[in-house]
Amino acid sequence: MRRKIFTYILTLSVLIPSVSSCDWLDVDPELGMTETDVFGTYKNFKAFFDTVYDDEVGTTYKSGLWTGSPMRLDMNAKRWAWISATDACDNGRYVTVNKQVKVGTLDEDLVNYFTFGAVPIVPSMFRVIRVANQTIANIDKLRNATPEQVNDLLGQAYFVRAFAHMTLVRYYGGMPYVDKALSGEDNWDLARLPAGETLRRCAEDFQKSYEYFAEASLVRRDPAPGEPGHLQAPEMGKPNGAAALGMKGRCLLWAASPLNNTGGAQDWADAAEACAQAIMVAEGAGFAMLPLSQYRDNFFNTNYTNEGLWIYYLGKENNKSSQWSGIYTLAMSPNQSYQSGACPTQNFVDKFETKWGDPLNTDADRAAAVNKGHYNEQNPYANRDPRLDLDVVHEGTVTPYTVGAIHFYYDPSTKAFAKSEFTSPKGNQTAAGDKAFGHDWYASPTESSKGYCYTGYTMNKFWRGDLGITGSTSYMHADPMIRMAELYLNYAEAVNEAFGPSGTGGNCTLTAIDAINKVRSRVGMPGVLSEYTRDKETFRDRVWNERNVELAFEGHHYYYDIRRWKIAPMTMTQTLYGMYTEKTNVSEEYPLGIRFERRPIPPARQGKWRDCMYFWPWPVSEANKMINFKNNEPWL
Repeated sequence: MRRKIFTYILTLSVLIPSVSSCDWLDVDPELGMTETDVFGTYKNFKAFFDTVYDDEVGTTYKSGLWTGSPMRLDMNAKRWAWISATDACDNGRYVTVNKQVKVGTLDEDLVNYFTFGAVPIVPSMFRVIRVANQTIANIDKLRNATPEQVNDLLGQAYFVRAFAHMTLVRYYGGMPYVDKALSGEDNWDLARLPAGETLRRCAEDFQKSYEYFAEASLVRRDPAPGEPGHLQAPEMGKPNGAAALGMKGRCLLWAASPLNNTGGAQDWADAAEACAQAIMVAEGAGFAMLPLSQYRDNFFNTNYTNEGLWIYYLGKENNKSSQWSGIYTLAMSPNQSYQSGACPTQNFVDKFETKWGDPLNTDADRAAAVNKGHYNEQNPYANRDPRLDLDVVHEGTVTPYTVGAIHFYYDPSTKAFAKSEFTSPKGNQTAAGDKAFGHDWYASPTESSKGYCYTGYTMNKFWRGDLGITGSTSYMHADPMIRMAELYLNYAEAVNEAFGPSGTGGNCTLTAIDAINKVRSRVGMPGVLSEYTRDKETFRDRVWNERNVELAFEGHHYYYDIRRWKIAPMTMTQTLYGMYTEKTNVSEEYPLGIRFERRPIPPARQGKWRDCMYFWPWPVSEANKMINFKNNEPWL
């Protein structure tokens, strides 16, 4: 039976440039253009292929590759970021993420919104796959291109085909692997592969992509550091050979993880070898982690960095923009009546160790750190991993635009929450103002129209530190699709699972411990304490924790990590805490004149877990169109 996979997906035609306008039209002999016209010249062929990079304009989504950018997915009109669907963050507004995603009760409207609707992940990825397959199938028709241009097109085609399948697997589970342009004579109702098998097919495509990029001398698209034109290549936003190997390693890591593993220890060994290859090629091409002083350049201030193997540059935005409503709270972005924001939980803040490397995850961990004189609950942000200040806004945070510090505390003498004063990025203090970052957690725990904070924390990773007030300047934002730090983290995890903490993978000389410590040393953290490196099981907790901290709030890593590790049933049902702060007198007990108290966040904002939540379902109306393509379990 020739049923279409999805009506919406596969009625999307193959697109080509019209000779008479800028419109993209169906291939049709009546237009005066044949396949030879389209695929015979490099200019037309490249224009055809480059439609995979179609970007969003405002809030109107086109069906391009960047629909799969995690940051773009967080810029949705539903006003929540995917991190708020985990135990790591609470959502400022009590909206769909609290009522449906975090507790496993998705309704059909929300499923459709993030599948075929306003944020069309599924049709976007299948259109990318179709264009990639057309490119591969027709490459022999190209007559006036250099070998480098041909290899570049093929490298990109195999890359985006793999990336599109990988994106679908992350959110929806195993897919049919569509490796040719389907015609009317093909069976469109394809059966789904297991997730692990789909990921291994992705890895094969990423390997082919690397080989073509290497032939085109495009392991990176710009000159290496120190050479003229570094980070300035015209097509910096397109993938390259180093990114292809990095993604291959990520795919095989995911395939080896408990959620997808079918080959036991061999899956981990395969992942370790692939991750080793990625590190050696990337290092050989000059990619490297940035120093701590430039760490935040990975996320804003500049278009591209030498740490990013592949970066989606979003452009310049003022944080007043409603696109940031799922990330910034009301206090961080005034004049946005529908602002929401992602507010880290205390549970996640506890993942940031002391500067001596003491874990703080449990009551026992914190008691041990207190006994060493390394931690004080009444001065909890002193002597911590530097990434805490980079990633989280907490009581006492200072930014380049604050007058003094940011405060969350309640002042009993005024019966109000403290105000934080800001200057304008243009230096005009009168144009700034003051904002209350703190809020009464239980006064309106299901408030739907404001972006209040119910945890005592807001997210800092993508924030410049200003209020985004009228007249403030826009600044550049980037989504690092894959960066060097992740390569070391992926390698450490795979090697530890396959060969233990002191093992190595492939031809790489780094041990799993070395790889983790390389990421830590970049920010000035000591190596993992020896008592946590004695065996695979003990070291695993520190590997996972390091990944949580280094990749905090970016890339939807945590959302998927707790699923692929199959620990979501535990993390999503633990009691979620915030840090309540109240002004008091300075004393030996309260050295800051502030009392810090861990409190559960409101019950309506706690998480739940059902196993159907590992993957999103398809809209029922679409799933029912197929026989062989089985839907995921619904969340209803």
